[in-house]
Amino acid sequence: MEVWKRFHDKELTHSMAHYLQAVAGLKLEKGHARVGDIADRLGVSKSGVTSMLRSLSSHGLVSHERYGCVELTDSGSRLAARTETNRKVLAIFFTDILRVPEAVANENACMIEHLVTPEAMIQFLRLIAFAESADPAAVRFRDAFRDYQLRCESGQDRADCVVCQGSCLREAVKEMVAENPTGPERE
Repeated sequence: MEVWKRFHDKELTHSMAHYLQAVAGLKLEKGHARVGDIADRLGVSKSGVTSMLRSLSSHGLVSHERYGCVELTDSGSRLAARTETNRKVLAIFFTDILRVPEAVANENACMIEHLVTPEAMIQFLRLIAFAESADPAAVRFRDAFRDYQLRCESGQDRADCVVCQGSCLREAVKEMVAENPTGPERE
């Protein structure tokens, strides 16, 4: 099956991830999570919370008795922790490595935190650790990346370009930059 068709086959939707994170956060802060607390935290209605809790319960991620506290199952707790960790790692990658403004980095991390595989997250962590290390190659990389200007230096025909592979990505990126002229902040 093609990747785009598997997008909805993920074990966790964006909304599910936020509800699980809300329950986990409330339990840490207050020692319990109730429907009203979850609704307040997420800015949704209590009936919306109840509906999502039914869905999460049917997936084996929470247990909830009417008018009682919401409890994460082991699977729900694992997924809440994983998506929270993913969000943090992705936000660091976007801000510290790609130099995306913090608000944009957090928004992007939030949008994809539940989609990234554990294998990819390990590689993100390795790249962050290397890129922020004192290794001379990492220092050269940071300096070169910071100073890099949007340009195509291949000097090759589009069909031969190892990056673009027949479709000029430089032009597409230039269009995106023109639509968002503020872009990443420069040091």
